[in-house]
Amino acid sequence: MSERFWNKLSKNYDKKAKDKAYDLIIAKSRKYLKKDHTIMDFGCATGLYSIAFANRVKTIHAFDTAAKMIQVAKRESKCMGTENIIFYQTNLFDKRYGKNSYQTVLALNILLYFKDTEKVLRRTGELLETGGVMITSTACLKEKRTFAAWISQGIIFALKTLKILPYLKFFSITELEGEIESCGFKIIETAILMDTPATEYYIVAQKIGD
Repeated sequence: MSERFWNKLSKNYDKKAKDKAYDLIIAKSRKYLKKDHTIMDFGCATGLYSIAFANRVKTIHAFDTAAKMIQVAKRESKCMGTENIIFYQTNLFDKRYGKNSYQTVLALNILLYFKDTEKVLRRTGELLETGGVMITSTACLKEKRTFAAWISQGIIFALKTLKILPYLKFFSITELEGEIESCGFKIIETAILMDTPATEYYIVAQKIGD
């Protein structure tokens, strides 16, 4: 169901994804990317972030589990003339991705779609060099900062129950930070990017050791 859901969204995904949070992520993340870096874009969707950051790094390994998302990403990358992004339809546990191989992993708008977040975070830590960073933004659906967010949470719960949406984990900010820190990371930067319709929380977390 999950791949089918994301394939259906691929055609218009970019229009909805380019919001205030997108602009802030681009602005805040640039300082962590260097010309000699090889980075990973985990759950890259249509490649928006990979393409935006391509001229700041050496190589980007970008992947998504949805075939049509990757088709759009490849087409957009070609149109933009980017030649240092390698797109695959695969998942985080693909063995072609080696341990200690990346200076940065982008995990943007992705962590809430996994039941076993710890397994995902520990794999991300394996892929990073010691001192490397994971840059993530997550809709923390347990945060109820506004009436609009409360209504949105109720709608999301109903759609999950009806199996219209893929799996979603309802994090609070405290829970999300706790999971990340328990998996070998030190949080070095945070920000609330948006408050509505849900709290979009930005974290940069540094791998502190193997």
